[in-house]
Amino acid sequence: MNDACSCGDRSSIEASIEQLGLYRLLVENSLGLMCIHDLDGVLRFINPAAAQALGYNQEEGYNPDDGIGRNLREFLAPSVRHLFDEYLFRIRTEPISSGPMRIVARDGSERIWFCRNIRYDRLEGPPLVLGHAIDITERIRAERALKEAQAAVQQAHDELATRVAERTAELQQSNERLVAEIEQRKVVEAELLRSRKLESLGVLAGGIAHDFNNFLTIICGNIALAKMQLKAGDPVGEILDQAAAACKRATSLASQLLTFGKGGAPVRRPTQLAAVVKDAVDLARAGATATIELFIGCDLWPANIDVEQISHALHNILLNARQAMPEGGTIEVRAENLVPDANSLPLSGGRYVIISITDHGCGIGAEILPSIFDPYFTTKPNGRGLGLASVNAIVAKHEGHISVNSTPGAGTTFSVYLPACTAVKTAETSIGKPLQTGSGRILIMDDEEPICQLLARILDQLGYEVECARNGAEAIELYQRAKDLGRCFDAVLLDLTIPGGIGGEEVAARLRQIDESAILIVSSGYSDTPIMSEFRRHGFDDVLSKPWTPTQVAEVLGRCVRPLGKSAISGF
Repeated sequence: MNDACSCGDRSSIEASIEQLGLYRLLVENSLGLMCIHDLDGVLRFINPAAAQALGYNQEEGYNPDDGIGRNLREFLAPSVRHLFDEYLFRIRTEPISSGPMRIVARDGSERIWFCRNIRYDRLEGPPLVLGHAIDITERIRAERALKEAQAAVQQAHDELATRVAERTAELQQSNERLVAEIEQRKVVEAELLRSRKLESLGVLAGGIAHDFNNFLTIICGNIALAKMQLKAGDPVGEILDQAAAACKRATSLASQLLTFGKGGAPVRRPTQLAAVVKDAVDLARAGATATIELFIGCDLWPANIDVEQISHALHNILLNARQAMPEGGTIEVRAENLVPDANSLPLSGGRYVIISITDHGCGIGAEILPSIFDPYFTTKPNGRGLGLASVNAIVAKHEGHISVNSTPGAGTTFSVYLPACTAVKTAETSIGKPLQTGSGRILIMDDEEPICQLLARILDQLGYEVECARNGAEAIELYQRAKDLGRCFDAVLLDLTIPGGIGGEEVAARLRQIDESAILIVSSGYSDTPIMSEFRRHGFDDVLSKPWTPTQVAEVLGRCVRPLGKSAISGF
């Protein structure tokens, strides 16, 4: 019986020994870092993997058991050794403690272990702590490298985003500039189209202007001459007045056409604009249902203008204002001095006079507003579409600017900007004044026989002696002969254009060679050169634009030839 018990105990012990051997074999060959220490931190056991991690490699002659008996504190990094006492306190009070531990290997390198320590309370003897750890140094480094890489990627992303934003902003700005350029090109194309329309109209105007104005000169001049022959109260005078009115309308139409030509430059003189604006308003008030109020600023600056053209432009704008208010109302006309701000208007720097005309009529729709200055554009059933187009051309040839602001149903304001001049000498109007007579010998060169005959009759009425030449060669011959005979001409009136012969400019140069003191007056109904507007630069003393009236002829000669005085002949 006892033998049986002894055999059983022996088998149990052998089994336990075998199991213990298996456990030891498992621990010693485990890749995990294992150790046993007491509650003071003294190592009681360390497996080969942990010893090797600490630098005690058996292959290099170190025995893993060399660490047994040493305090675990010795293997901690100096920066964390002060935390070891907290750990020992915690493991005494709590059965399990987990967390990272910074270890210093034998070669001085630091490793990071993640430890899980379990307190084992033995049946006999003080408790021990079973520790299991894994080396997470490389993982920490990898995580740190990953974070650095992520930070670098994020930084690169942010930089890329910034660059993209900057590039996008550049593209946006480029797009905005492109859109602005396209819009500007559209404006330029519209202006080019308008210029081509004006150019085509200018070609037409140039083709008919010379002959048309010659005809008008003959018609209007003979009507005026006939009226000069009438006695007061003659009923024929009323008939001639009607013919003169029709002739004036035809002259106005011709003037509108001429404003589009390459020539037709305004014959400008320093003029007080106040009188010109007042005359235009007085003319517009006749028969108007609307009330026209006039405001003229103090000390209004003079301007270098062609009085007839500017009067025509103001009349057209006022006529539009009247037509916009058929039921009546108030039209305001203001003339004021202005020094515009830089870039506020498409004007060069300097002083300007602004003439604004405001009606409170139907207004102009936004869809047609850009076209109102185009030739032939009109919304009126019987309109020709030349009124505002001629206004625009006149203002442009005066180096000015015209703008329009309109609100449908509220009204429209046209603003005309004309450059002011510093000269104080102004042109005088002669409407209603008697013709200025004179004396002297006048030479006329014109290829139109009726014009020569008409001028001869008018000048004879004014007290002048006249000779006529049909071409330049004849004019030069007559002048030379008169000079040789000591009977020089007091003035020479030269037509600028002589078909098939030398014109007024060349004749003037030849006459200057004969007589430097010759008084030369240029006359034309149309020219594609600036001679009429810059006559002094081309050797002339004065200018007479066709169609002219006897009054204008008398005025020009009165300026150039010494006058005898005033006669009682009525002016026209």
